[in-house]
Parts: sequence; C-alpha cells; structure tokens
Amino acid sequence: MDWKFEIFKMFMYISFPVGIFHYFNQPENFEEMVIKAKKEYFPPQSRQKFEEMDKFIYNYNAKVEKNRLEEMERQYEKKP
Repeated sequence: MDWKFEIFKMFMYISFPVGIFHYFNQPENFEEMVIKAKKEYFPPQSRQKFEEMDKFIYNYNAKVEKNRLEEMERQYEKKP
C-alpha cells in the first residue's frame, strides 16, 4: 500500500502545477484579469491632457533655447 500512496502523491505534485498553469493560461481568464488590472492601473486619459503636455514641452524647450541663444549672444559681445 505504501507505493500506491507514493504514486498518488507524485501524481498530485505534478498535476497541481499543470492544472494551475492550464487554468490561468486560458484566454478568457487571462483577458478578463489583465484588462481589468490595466484599466485599474492605467486609466484612459483624455486627448486634452496630451495636448497640454505637448504644449508645455514645446514652451519649455522654446524658453531653454531662447536662454541659450541669449547667453551665446552675450558671450559673443564680450569677445574683442
């Protein structure tokens, strides 16, 4: 009887991970869990927010470039 119990334990050791792998890799379960988590962690943003960010980046870069050009002009004027 001892060997039968060992075979049963080995069957459980092998079948449990395979069963869990099979369950969680079903497309229906996977899509449901992943889409739910994605919507929770990354809520959809409006187009206006993207436009505001692009405008901010453009204005910031323009300001930095203007300051750089002014500094270059000052250095050029100081040279004899």
